[in-house]
Amino acid sequence: MDRELVIISSKDLYLYVIFEENEAVELRVEYRDLLKQSGNIYKGKIKRIVPAMNAAFVDIGEEREAFLPLKDVNFCPDLKINGSIIVQVKRAAVSTKGAKLSCKITLPGKYLVLIPNNSHVSVSSKIENKEQKDMIKEHIKWLLEPFNDEKYGYIIRTSAVEASDEAIIEDFLSLKQLWENIIKLSKKKRTPSILYEESSKVYGILRDYAGNFTKIVSDDIKKLKEIKEYIKKNFNRQIKLEPYRKRKVSLYSYYEVDKVINKILNPYVWLKNGGYLVIEETEALVSVDVNSGSHCRHKTLEETAYHTNLEAMREIAKHMRLRDLGGIIIIDFIDMKDEEKKNALIEQFKNEVKKDKRPVKIKNFTSLGLLELTRKKVEESLVKQLTEICFTCNGNGHIKSRYLMMFEIEKKISEMKPFVKLKLKIHPSFYKSTKELINELKLKDSVDIISDINQQVNKFSIEREE
Repeated sequence: MDRELVIISSKDLYLYVIFEENEAVELRVEYRDLLKQSGNIYKGKIKRIVPAMNAAFVDIGEEREAFLPLKDVNFCPDLKINGSIIVQVKRAAVSTKGAKLSCKITLPGKYLVLIPNNSHVSVSSKIENKEQKDMIKEHIKWLLEPFNDEKYGYIIRTSAVEASDEAIIEDFLSLKQLWENIIKLSKKKRTPSILYEESSKVYGILRDYAGNFTKIVSDDIKKLKEIKEYIKKNFNRQIKLEPYRKRKVSLYSYYEVDKVINKILNPYVWLKNGGYLVIEETEALVSVDVNSGSHCRHKTLEETAYHTNLEAMREIAKHMRLRDLGGIIIIDFIDMKDEEKKNALIEQFKNEVKKDKRPVKIKNFTSLGLLELTRKKVEESLVKQLTEICFTCNGNGHIKSRYLMMFEIEKKISEMKPFVKLKLKIHPSFYKSTKELINELKLKDSVDIISDINQQVNKFSIEREE
């Protein structure tokens, strides 16, 4: 498969866009000045234990206390108020909720995911053949036994299938050393404090795909050099690394990432048959409504419903990845009476989500005809990451976030160089942020910023002054 990773940088953030066969399938955002919590390991202080919620609340040094489910007690020492505890963030803080923690530490490597306080060994669910699973599991357990006196548990990743024995042993020893360093650090550090910070998202992306990219393009030369070293050290692959040199348009415009973002932010998704989806996120879940098309190409309503649902299912699978939807997802497909067709739809859905790097569990249709599924939630969806609550409609809608607006302004200005003078019109709500950006870019004398109440909130205009 032809798979490209495009890395677009700005003063505030990185955008990582994954293209498969020239179609954008994933987009991840990394802010330079905000702590990426998911995967981080902390020495925390237990502030409260709430038996009614079956949870403890832990101070990890962030603004809000983090939530620790007590089902994790098997992996934790005795819990007591003001006691210290080593925890890992499993889901970054979202909206009004603090981060979700676990005492079940996981350290991802190239071929294994180490679980140091658990002796269980398992194989990735992506490998479905039971005979192959059992064979891989037994071989790697035998292989690592001489190096695993502590009886650490681990998950065997799909990439281990094609790895050499030496590479798997090296990966295990590297993860083991990392955990031992974390433990040593925990004995020295005060409470609360961070013990391990997950590295740049790009390395997680490379691990997820086992380095299986034909090309990586970036406008950040320094980042490309770091990636080159990481690939050399971790993957036995030839990946073309291409610096995006100065051209007439920015990398953002060249790959039409603005269209990808607009697609993500639009709740409506149009189907080829004239039907459409409506994707809406709430605090508790994501709902997807499937609406039928105007063209009826099949003999019966049941056939029309089935084929429309099949097309909708494929688009839903794509948009779960593209929008990074997580948690509980409820889909209201067009009603079907035939149980065989319902089961066939579920089976094809299960095949479609195999491309997804996040675990997806598909349930059955409910008595009301709704399909339930869950997708692992690591952080907020991209819609929430790329927008903020609209101040003109009392919180009933969303507008592009300041980070995204400043990102787009910075890229547009770079495309217009060289210039003597520019006139930039922006809605008053973004005037202060725009002024700060222009000052940081040292363009104070070259760009006139005009606060215009008639300018659309989500848009700006830039033109050369005569």
